[in-house]
Amino acid sequence: MAHASSPGIKSPLRPSPPEYIKPPPTSNTIARDYFKTELDVHHSPTSTRATEALVILHDACYGHRFSRPKTSRAALSTIVERPERIKAGVLGVAMAYVRLGERHCDGAYALHPSLDPSSIPNIPFRIYKTDRRLPLTSPAVTNVHGTKWMEELKVMCDMAETKLATGGKELQRPEMNRGAEGPPAKFHEGDLYLCAESLEAFEGALGAVCEAVDRVFTSGPRRAFVAVRPPGHHCSASYPSGFCWINNVHVGIMHSILNHGLTHAAIIDFDLHHGDGSQAIAWAHNTRGVNAAKNTAAWKKASIGYFSLHDINSYPCEMGDEEKVKNASLCIDNAHGQNIYNVHLESYGSEKEFWELYETRYSVLLEKTRKYLKTQAARLRSLNLPPKAAIFFSAGFDASEWETKGMQRHNVNVPTEFYARIAQDVVKIAAEEGLGVDGRVISVLEGGYSDRALYSGIFSHLSGLSGDQTSREPTRGRSSLGHEMGQKPEAVSNGQSIPQGQSPASLHPYDPSWWSSSELDELEVAMGNRPPSPKAASIGKAVDPARMRRMASGLSNGMSYTRPPTPPPPDVHWTVAAHELSRLLIPSDRQVDSCRPEDLNAEATRARRDRQSILNPDLVPPAPAPAPAPVSRPTSRMSLRERKPVKPGMYVDADEDDDKQSKNRRKTVVGPSALSSDKVGGILQILWRPGLTGQLGYGSRYYV
Repeated sequence: MAHASSPGIKSPLRPSPPEYIKPPPTSNTIARDYFKTELDVHHSPTSTRATEALVILHDACYGHRFSRPKTSRAALSTIVERPERIKAGVLGVAMAYVRLGERHCDGAYALHPSLDPSSIPNIPFRIYKTDRRLPLTSPAVTNVHGTKWMEELKVMCDMAETKLATGGKELQRPEMNRGAEGPPAKFHEGDLYLCAESLEAFEGALGAVCEAVDRVFTSGPRRAFVAVRPPGHHCSASYPSGFCWINNVHVGIMHSILNHGLTHAAIIDFDLHHGDGSQAIAWAHNTRGVNAAKNTAAWKKASIGYFSLHDINSYPCEMGDEEKVKNASLCIDNAHGQNIYNVHLESYGSEKEFWELYETRYSVLLEKTRKYLKTQAARLRSLNLPPKAAIFFSAGFDASEWETKGMQRHNVNVPTEFYARIAQDVVKIAAEEGLGVDGRVISVLEGGYSDRALYSGIFSHLSGLSGDQTSREPTRGRSSLGHEMGQKPEAVSNGQSIPQGQSPASLHPYDPSWWSSSELDELEVAMGNRPPSPKAASIGKAVDPARMRRMASGLSNGMSYTRPPTPPPPDVHWTVAAHELSRLLIPSDRQVDSCRPEDLNAEATRARRDRQSILNPDLVPPAPAPAPAPVSRPTSRMSLRERKPVKPGMYVDADEDDDKQSKNRRKTVVGPSALSSDKVGGILQILWRPGLTGQLGYGSRYYV
């Protein structure tokens, strides 16, 4: 009996333990592993794969977030400019890459564990994550915003966390010599904020824009999209507003002038809101150039045209301010050195009506852009100077059909396909002879405050920006400037060779059904943001290994085990592929979300203050001393009977059962019944934060 029970002796009747079987891959793991490899192969700094377009990301932009102490949960919910917007933008980039590149089960390159990224002949665009920063005191920045204001902003950024931790206001402007300017204007506290990492975010966004400029003007792709925040088109030369601290597009133009000899640039702004800051900077710059002497620095003589499509009833014109409404309606065509054209969005009843508006009214903006570029190029040639131009998009997506009603209070918007269409049309203009543009198009992210508006809009915009715009094939449906609805590349899908002389990087047509409501619903199901629909229930389904074993072997548990055949890998739906690619592009080694209420409560604020007192002991005032204990006074009354000492708590040995401890433990967690009184339901809260000029702030909205 002793030998029979010995662990060292194996009974011949005992069945052998089943062999370990690695869990079969799921669609998520297949996509994740594949895109890890593809990012290393095709999107590293040393990659040489040809492509038409480039997307620039910068992780420092996640650091700019609202962090004022003791902010309630309700107040935090009203902050619409937040790091999550960048994550939504990255998701849009991933969606475009997967769909245009056909990296999914219905595409030409269905993801599979054995698929080698280097065997795929093309990529839709290159994704490049930069860590470049452009200091606020750089000439490209100070030529736009002035040296004094940039020095002041840097001081405010450096002091932001100390002020926040000590109960101060981070937007309070520092004491400094301002000459005859008088006291500075205060900032709108509802729209603007600073935090510990705001400076890194601002300089990182500028660095990303300059990285795109350098690549487009040198040997890189001729088109670029820069997915950075905060936005910039409301920021004038010396005054930030509407979430905007630095005018990213104008700094990119100035960097192009100083480093690449740019002679003229056109800004096309399709944000829902008028880019009042961008227009003001362009006007001042052009006025200076017209009045410049012959020996004036070349950067002061370059020309900038501004062309905007926006809602005239929204910020900054919502309160009907005469000057702002006039500026947002200005149209001046090559007079006094100015080229500015504003077109107002109109409501529509159907998509057919919208495209009629596009043909008859909105496309005028593109004709004015072409005319400006052509006129400037001809003027320079008449002076024996070579023209060198570029087109910059101020790409805001808050006019999307998916933007929130609180942002679109005046019921004007655009269908998602608009963002692809205008990108296609502008890319075709950029390729025309005689304009001096040579195909250069740089798109910089501006607004967009609904995640769906952002990821669907960027998806659409990149679909138009990255595809081949030079096809001679007939268009489908509407005919217009540059409107080319590409068909699926059957040659590539069927494994046939690419036509002679055609670049593999150009074979990326798009289908407007990609961003339909049902497709976006499926994406949100794949991401876990909503319950699955019957159609989406099969997405990402993996084979159950236990069920596979039972079907394959047909053996009872007591008999010897036979290894079942390996199941085939599951299909990878485009939604799963896009989600996994976006997860790889969003950094996992740093904060990427907004502050939570518990990050800003009293206890967290005390910790912030203590940390700042160590880092900046000279700047943090000492914490207030605790109130002294009350002094006991003798009384003439008879003293109360002395209380008996409380019986000490029972000591429980560590080895005893934990039940004794649990019975004597004080409950410190508030139950749901106690918390229910904190909930507010069914009450319409109207939040209005008036600015100092008596106007609604950009962040002033209605919430339920």
